[in-house]
Amino acid sequence: MGMTSERLGRLVEEAASEVYVFSADDYRFRLVNKGARQNLGYTMEELARLTPWDLKPSVPREAFLDLIKPLLRGEVERLDFETVHRRKDGTDYDVAVKVQVFAEDGDTVFFAAIQDITARRKVETDLRQVSMRLDAILANTTMAVFLMDERQHCVFMNKAAEDLTGYDFEEVAGRPLHDVIHHSYPDGSPFPLSECAIDRAFPENAGTRGEEIFVHKDGSFYPVAFTASPVRDHQAKVIGTIIEVRDISEARRLEEARNLLMREVDHRARNVLAVVHSLTRLTHADDLPSYKEALAGRINAMARAQTSLANRRWEGGRLEDVVREELEALCPRDRIDVDGPEVSLSPEQVQPISLLLHELATNANKYGACSQDAGRVSVRWVIEGRQVTLSWRETGGPPVAPPTREGFGSVLKSSVVRQINGVMTRHWDPSGLVVDVSFPL
Repeated sequence: MGMTSERLGRLVEEAASEVYVFSADDYRFRLVNKGARQNLGYTMEELARLTPWDLKPSVPREAFLDLIKPLLRGEVERLDFETVHRRKDGTDYDVAVKVQVFAEDGDTVFFAAIQDITARRKVETDLRQVSMRLDAILANTTMAVFLMDERQHCVFMNKAAEDLTGYDFEEVAGRPLHDVIHHSYPDGSPFPLSECAIDRAFPENAGTRGEEIFVHKDGSFYPVAFTASPVRDHQAKVIGTIIEVRDISEARRLEEARNLLMREVDHRARNVLAVVHSLTRLTHADDLPSYKEALAGRINAMARAQTSLANRRWEGGRLEDVVREELEALCPRDRIDVDGPEVSLSPEQVQPISLLLHELATNANKYGACSQDAGRVSVRWVIEGRQVTLSWRETGGPPVAPPTREGFGSVLKSSVVRQINGVMTRHWDPSGLVVDVSFPL
C-alpha cells in the first residue's frame, strides 16, 4: 500500500497538468506538483502559506468561496471554469480549472487539475481577430462573394451577394447557385448546368473567369463579371468553390455611351468640316484680306459654338450664352442689351444660331449700330407656346436701307434659319435694322 501511495505521488508530481490540493478548513495549499511550481515560480514552502485566491487576481476570497459552495453542498461532483493565474514575478497566464472535493476520515480537501491554456487562448483570440477582419471585409466589400461546398451547394454569401441577387442567404443556403441565378437565358429558354462556366470551376479544378447573365429574384436579367476558384484542403483536395461576382450593367452602359459619343463626335466633326468647306468656297470679298477676315470670323463663330457645346457635355446650350458670346465678340459690351427667359437649345440648334448672330453682329459692326459711338444693339426673345421669337434691333447707327443685292451673308442667314426650322423677317427701319427670327423649342 505504501508503494502504491508513493507511486501515485510520483505520478502526480510529474503530471503534465498542474495539480493542486488545498484544505477545506483554511484553504491553504497542501500539495502543488512540480509543473505548477515551475510555472508559478514558487517553492512548496511558499505555496503552503498561500490560498487559491492569492493566485487569482480577478477572483477575490468571497467570490472564490461562493464559487465552490456547490461542491461543498454536494450539488455538483465537479466544477469546471476558466480563470487567470498570476506568477510570482507578476505575469499572468490563462488556465482551465477542474475542481473536485474529497472527504476521508473527517478530512476534507479540494483536488484541482489545472491546464495552462494561454497558447490556446492566444490562438482563439487570433482566430477571432482574423474572423472579425474577414467578416468586416466581406460585409463592406462591394464585390459579391459566394462559397460553395463539395456538392456545389451554397454555404455562404455576403451582404453584397444578397443585394446583387435579391435573395437572402437563408433562401439560397444548401442550393446549387446555378439553380438560383442561372436557370434561364434572357430569351426564357432553360440554361443547362452543363453549360455553366461558373460550375465548371469545381470539376475542372481550375480557376475560371468571364462574363455571364444572371437572373435577379424579381426576374430581371443583368450582366456580371465573375471569378470562380476551387477551395482546397491541406491535402490539396478540392472541397468547394469561391465565387466573386460584380454587376457590370453600369460599365456596359458607359461603354455604350462612349461608343455613341465617339460616333456622335465623328458625325459632328464631319459636319463641321463640311460647313467650313462650304464657308471657304462660298465666302466672297473684294480682296484677299477682306476674304480672310470674313472667313476667319465665321469659323470663329463656329468654334465658339463648339466650345459652348463642349462646356455643356454636348447636351446643348443656353440661348443667352450663345447671344452674349457672339455679340461680345464684335460689339462693345456696354452698348448691347440682352434679355429673355431661360431657353435651352438642342445641340443641333447651337451652331446655326451662332452663325446667324455672327452675321448680324458683323454687319452691325461694319455698317450698322456698332459702327457709331451712339449706336446700340438690343436682342430680346419671348416664348409663345413651343415657339421662340428672337428680336434683333439696332438703334443710334447710320440710316439704313434695303440692300440692292443679296450677298453670301444674307444667303447664309436664310440657310441657317431653315436649319432650325425657323422663319426670319427683316425690316430696314431708317433708325436701324430690325430682324425677327422664330423657331421651335
